[in-house]
Amino acid sequence: MKRTWKSMMAMGLAGVMTAGLTACGGGSAPATTAAPAATTAAPAATAASQAAETSAAESKEESKVEASGVTAAVDEIHIGMVNPLSGDNALYGLDQVHGMSLAIEEINAAGGVNGAQLVLEQYDDQGDPQNAAKGAQKFADDENIVAMVGSSLTSCTLAIVPIIDDAGLVECVVSSSSPSLANCSDYFFRMAVQDAQVGPQMAKAAMKKGYNKILVMCSNNDFGKNLAGNLVAYAKENGAEIVDEIEYNPADQDFTAILTKVKDEAPEAVALCGTVTDCALIIKQMKNLGIEAYIIGHTSLYSTNALEIAGDAMEGVGCVSVYISSNPDAQVQEFVKKYEEKFSETPDSFAAMAYDMAYVLAEAADKAMQAEGGEVTRDGMMHGMEETDYDGVTGDVYFTEGNEWERDYLILKVENGEFTLDLDS
Repeated sequence: MKRTWKSMMAMGLAGVMTAGLTACGGGSAPATTAAPAATTAAPAATAASQAAETSAAESKEESKVEASGVTAAVDEIHIGMVNPLSGDNALYGLDQVHGMSLAIEEINAAGGVNGAQLVLEQYDDQGDPQNAAKGAQKFADDENIVAMVGSSLTSCTLAIVPIIDDAGLVECVVSSSSPSLANCSDYFFRMAVQDAQVGPQMAKAAMKKGYNKILVMCSNNDFGKNLAGNLVAYAKENGAEIVDEIEYNPADQDFTAILTKVKDEAPEAVALCGTVTDCALIIKQMKNLGIEAYIIGHTSLYSTNALEIAGDAMEGVGCVSVYISSNPDAQVQEFVKKYEEKFSETPDSFAAMAYDMAYVLAEAADKAMQAEGGEVTRDGMMHGMEETDYDGVTGDVYFTEGNEWERDYLILKVENGEFTLDLDS
């Protein structure tokens, strides 16, 4: 169901005079101290006038029918979130709170899911696996919670998975990319960028541009080697020539000797598999040596730090990404405008994926209702997630048999000192 569900729900929006915003009290995260705390924001019922209530009720009844032809047997659908909302990693969690709260506000304003309002309950894990497990257990023990999202950090998510698996509770994440989470539970669904997919996407990006002689440079650690290995395997399977595979020590800082060899081998494209810092240094030194090859980086290269380190050398460099706020797509620009108006900042990839995740969960709840006569159960949510096909701001969301989100990534390029969508790719 490609955004049909959202489009139908939106038909009731104009007549709805009340909106149940459920998340973080107008978009800001709850204040926390040393101990993590659970917070709940329930839909707010307003009654400006009897006429307004009547109009809202009529629109709500209309949306119940328009969404899928069923009526919710519950008034609210509760979703739990376990994420870092304070501490060093709070940015990841707060971006997701913002993205989800915006989507939930829209869904509830349009009548909810067949009449049921979405409620987001938050638990601050502070980036600590023990706290993440406590939050997951709290939600697992609460029969009102039919699905959970988070955490952002792989270590925290690994602590959560055994709990949700035992409870039969859907968990969906937009972060936590480690291969160690693959096939970890029938109830675990991942919308995150995944390490095993990024390498092939880099190869695909170069090959789409006609560059089939690829040289791969990777940092000599697990991250770099795994990324490069996946890239090389895909490239070879699809007819590209791997000119060379070169490992480097990211602590060296000076890569002149290695890059002299790269220049002599004259590749059409150079794929960089390392951290933002060493990749940016390599790019700067490549340009200084006059290496003209197309450069393709992984998702982390989409960073202002790369622009600051490499400077003008970044011009024309490409990287893969799931999202960019300057994407001219009308759907993306509508989201960016609403987000900026609400939170006074430009949404990043985590906010955008969380926005889509809320709609994915809503669609799963709709499918559960269709199968269960308006009821929403944990098992129904799992089957609903398996059937999801949602066209969002970060792409078409559907899950493989292993509950992973496989998709084509965007190809970005640096133009006039800024990342932009590469429309020529």
